[in-house]
Amino acid sequence: MSFEYLLKKPTLEEFKILREAVDWDLEEKGIDDERIMNSLKASPYGVCVYDKQDYGRHKYLIGMVRVSGDDGMYGYIQDTTVLKDYQRKGIGTKMMELLLEQVKNLDGYLLGTCPSKVSVEFYSSFGFKKREGTNPFMYLELEKEKK
Repeated sequence: MSFEYLLKKPTLEEFKILREAVDWDLEEKGIDDERIMNSLKASPYGVCVYDKQDYGRHKYLIGMVRVSGDDGMYGYIQDTTVLKDYQRKGIGTKMMELLLEQVKNLDGYLLGTCPSKVSVEFYSSFGFKKREGTNPFMYLELEKEKK
């Protein structure tokens, strides 16, 4: 298998297809296309992964991750998604590495996530720390490198 990683956010169509494929239905929550587009436009960073094999489409999105928030002080990891048939192949890890590469020079930037029980270990492997107490929120504060 060969994959293409792009530093971009998904299109509305790609976003909806991928979310639907992993059973994350936004319509049932009352979130329409306009709100999705506004959210995607407001995301300063993203990574999309495509399967390079020809499936009769121009590109086939198999994974994505993006940051909501700003590109100055705070960000929140959203929509970390890899299609089931592509999981456990290092795709999520590579997406996170590329995402973190985009923000690594933002001294003091606070990057958070609210992981599921099964993804705590995944985010911890990148340096995210669990907050004290029972709140599942995790954060990664990018600190200035000491010289």
